[in-house]
Amino acid sequence: MPTDKNPKVPFVSVVVCTYNRKNLLKSCLNSIYAQDYPKSNFEVIIVDGGSTDGTEELCKEFPQIQFITESRFGLAYARNKGAELAQGFIVTYTDDDCIVDKLWLRNLIAGFQFSKNVMGVGGPVYPLHPEIIPEKIHVKAALGLFDEGESTKLTEGIITSNAAFKKEIFKTIKFDETLGVTRRGKLILSDEDTDFCRKIVNSGCNLMYTPHAKVYHRIHKERIRIPYIVKHAVHGGITKTRIFLNKKQSRIWAIRYAVGQLIQCILKIPSNTSFTSCYNLIYCTSTLCISLTGLDRIL
Repeated sequence: MPTDKNPKVPFVSVVVCTYNRKNLLKSCLNSIYAQDYPKSNFEVIIVDGGSTDGTEELCKEFPQIQFITESRFGLAYARNKGAELAQGFIVTYTDDDCIVDKLWLRNLIAGFQFSKNVMGVGGPVYPLHPEIIPEKIHVKAALGLFDEGESTKLTEGIITSNAAFKKEIFKTIKFDETLGVTRRGKLILSDEDTDFCRKIVNSGCNLMYTPHAKVYHRIHKERIRIPYIVKHAVHGGITKTRIFLNKKQSRIWAIRYAVGQLIQCILKIPSNTSFTSCYNLIYCTSTLCISLTGLDRIL
């Protein structure tokens, strides 16, 4: 394992999870290898879901890539596998449909200088082509976007398309593999990154948000259609129920929580008539329905 001779320029592992998106991955990798960061101080780990489009052959065109096939479906499995294989003192994540800023790695690493207690650093995820997103359905959660403003600060959560974690945290905390599962095209469970961050904060460690580590997300056409956004909200309710039950181990508490969230959502509607408000209403209604019926056990 590399020695940490310079903590300001540590050896970093960049993990990218992918499946049959060779062309998108190529653009992502080009941006990673264009980093203003010493090439000898980072490695790239591609965790592939069994692509059949030539993804592995593409990766051979780039230096310092460790390519691994993960047969189990789901981002949580893939991200844990990437962390397990990482040789870096810092494990960073981005997605195959993202383009990272030239100073991305430097600005993420700088966030760890704030305190030894900082275990994770993340930044904003902006749309690569904002002009294609209709303003009336600009829902960050469904579009995979993230932005906590222009100030560097402690935060409760970061998003794994733009995140870095100290390798040591994976000794005690991992991504929940019952979340982040995709039955391709049928059921999408998410929030494995939210759950992971919550566990880090609850352990007494800190997370840092920096606006300077920028990532740009390529929004796919299906994501800017109302049926996809509604489906995302419904599936979000399933995920939320599972997370809450994992934490509280009580369906009564899950139902109480869902009722409280739904009431808050309804009360906010008069002051917020955007589609985000509609998304939140569907999300909360789904959470309540799943909690009441117990469908989370079979979905």
